[in-house]
Amino acid sequence: MNGKIPFTPPIFKKDTFNCPFCNAFSYQEWGGPQRVAGDRNYGADVNFCICRCSHCEQFSIWISDKMVYPNIKTAPLPNSDLPEDIKADYEEARNIANDSPCGAAALLRLAIQKLCKHLGEKGKNINEDIAELVKKGLPVKIQQALDVVRVVGNNAVHPGQIDLNDNPQGVNSLFGLINVITEVMITQPKHITQLYNNVIPSSQQDAIKKRDS
Repeated sequence: MNGKIPFTPPIFKKDTFNCPFCNAFSYQEWGGPQRVAGDRNYGADVNFCICRCSHCEQFSIWISDKMVYPNIKTAPLPNSDLPEDIKADYEEARNIANDSPCGAAALLRLAIQKLCKHLGEKGKNINEDIAELVKKGLPVKIQQALDVVRVVGNNAVHPGQIDLNDNPQGVNSLFGLINVITEVMITQPKHITQLYNNVIPSSQQDAIKKRDS
């Protein structure tokens, strides 16, 4: 992995997260305005909060536990190595994640279905594809990440199974899992292949092939 601090989306009353304005991982100060009508002050409004980023000093506005300003994407950007057709589903999910967490989860389920196909499986039944990948040596943690997105995506579209609308931040973790899967299954092998081809002469590559045949 790249060693960077993981993306932390804005979460109600959390002390630190990635600012929706400057994107810096920074300390957040919370407060609430007074309810003033005419010449009377009715005290603090517990359903209305403001949050100040200590890095850029911008204020986000929250009603209850939902950020209403700025109205921007809070899920992490896709891994640059994610195939373009899957990246399109990922970005569509990012566009609706704040307003429709369940819809975003369903799109991310579609994304891993396509990702399984990209990794050499049939792409028709995710559960069977994951099982085949496990037989081929899929790391346990990546299997678990795939199953998290699969199960949450399945349950999100079945009433009574899971309600991501009660925990809209939960869907953001699914975006991170897809990036982890991409990092391990696509990015890292690509970098190793590039290094192998750039460093080891072709004659020695042939000798290695003979050794392992």
